Amino acid sequence: MMAQRSPENEGPLTWIGNFPIYVSTALAGVHGLTLILTAVAMAAGAEGFLQAFVFSSQAVTKDYSLWQICTYAFVHRPSYWLLLVELYLLVAFGKEIEIFLGRKAFIKLYAGLLVAPPLVLAAASWAGWPSIYWGSSALHFGVFVAFALLYPTVEIFFSIQARWVALALLAINSLQCLALADYTSLTALGVDCVTACFIVGYFQGRFDRPERPVIRARAIPFRQTAPTRTEIPEEDAIVSIDPILEKISRSGMGSLNARERQLLEQARAQLIAKDAEH
Repeated sequence: MMAQRSPENEGPLTWIGNFPIYVSTALAGVHGLTLILTAVAMAAGAEGFLQAFVFSSQAVTKDYSLWQICTYAFVHRPSYWLLLVELYLLVAFGKEIEIFLGRKAFIKLYAGLLVAPPLVLAAASWAGWPSIYWGSSALHFGVFVAFALLYPTVEIFFSIQARWVALALLAINSLQCLALADYTSLTALGVDCVTACFIVGYFQGRFDRPERPVIRARAIPFRQTAPTRTEIPEEDAIVSIDPILEKISRSGMGSLNARERQLLEQARAQLIAKDAEH
């Protein structure tokens, strides 16, 4: 768990045992289901049925098959191992974005990443560049880019900071698209990266308004000044963590609100200071 920052965070949608189900988790489940349906349709030779859901700029602009703007991402390519990696990125990093920004903001982010590439490709078709696109690789990479923008210095794969991992993966994916002359996928990748930057930047700016309390400034890139934090008396902080520890053991760190996290951090700092004195 990285942070509990958003005042609009409603927590998980539900729980399965001790496992929280967030919007990102539910979306990963939907993609997993459509992965199975895609495999069954391809095995049954129903490619014509799948083509109705694949994005085609000609179908959207001339036949008004507008549903393809959303359904293309749920028709998955045969590289199922890579898709499982994408779903892991969605569950692991999408959850952190959802906790940080809030459920509504995450839904807006995901929707923006979903529709931005087909809208750009549809506009390009008017300039004489027809295209066909399907799969969710650019969409879920955009989710990871959003995570790297929120937590640029967090160490993830092999203790490498998230921002460098994002840049390395972007370079690798771009070179792969260029090598295959897959300019449609390259365009979708670039559009989703730019969209993630704009949407995350928008929500960061909204949180920076005075009426929005900031709990952890270290998780926000490009911040120039750190907010002051009200100190809590030593006795109050240490005594008050008992119910917080009980809550953590019962529901996990994700169940704590901003005030409880602040108390927990200050109590920890005070206990460390006491140990140092002795």
